[in-house]
Amino acid sequence: MQIRFYANFRTLTDQAILDLSGSDIKTLRQLFDYLISLYPEILPQLLDAHGNLRPDVPLFVNGRNPRLTNVGLDFTLNPGDEISLFSPISSGRMNVEVMRPAATNVKE
Repeated sequence: MQIRFYANFRTLTDQAILDLSGSDIKTLRQLFDYLISLYPEILPQLLDAHGNLRPDVPLFVNGRNPRLTNVGLDFTLNPGDEISLFSPISSGRMNVEVMRPAATNVKE
């Protein structure tokens, strides 16, 4: 499994690609928990205050949008999957200049 980071996520993780070959990650939820444990500063960019994926974060698994399913963060991942995380969208354009401050998204 590979995670490809773009724009703000690439800046925050200082990585373009994270290879998770051999990991036991089975769902998007597990993946996000793992990513946040490695890069805590991505939390406010990725999840809302309720722990759900922010609606303005483009996410693709093997080029497909998992939001089109009804399973949410329990979307099943497979070892060969490629997950792409893009910067949040603002006014229909990628927002690469402004990142949300961490204080605005504290888990309750």
